[in-house]
Amino acid sequence: EGAEEEDVLFFACYVQEYGADAGPWSAGRVSISYIDSVRHFESTPSGHRSTVYHALVNAYLADAASRGFAHAHIWVSPPKPGDDFIFHCHPEEMYKRMGLLKLKAWYESMLSKAKHQGIVTGWTDMFEHYRDAVRPADLPLFAGDYWVDALARHAEH
Repeated sequence: EGAEEEDVLFFACYVQEYGADAGPWSAGRVSISYIDSVRHFESTPSGHRSTVYHALVNAYLADAASRGFAHAHIWVSPPKPGDDFIFHCHPEEMYKRMGLLKLKAWYESMLSKAKHQGIVTGWTDMFEHYRDAVRPADLPLFAGDYWVDALARHAEH
């Protein structure tokens, strides 16, 4: 996005891709750990930033599927005040935090578009999908993500 003759990065995401050699619980999966943006992008007509962000993530999901990845995991957790995911020091006037329910609805809207476009076949909440898991080994674990760290902290106690 150009702003006053300068290129401006306004959207980024951290993605991990796990190929066939990754082990039985992670193979063929992608994990989107963080999505972050700053409000430098101005849409015309206004109010379409989410449309663009949805299109960017869905384009990545389509690309991942075309390269053989069969499952995608998206971490849905809003940052706490003062936390920054990718962009450091969000200006407060540019930073409207979504609560968990609104953020979940934002992702569901994005995935609904992806399903309509044939990019995904469906989605579910990880808690619901793995509700019968009895061991940490029953869960897909991705390096550096919340669950790996939470399990390590739990094991220490």
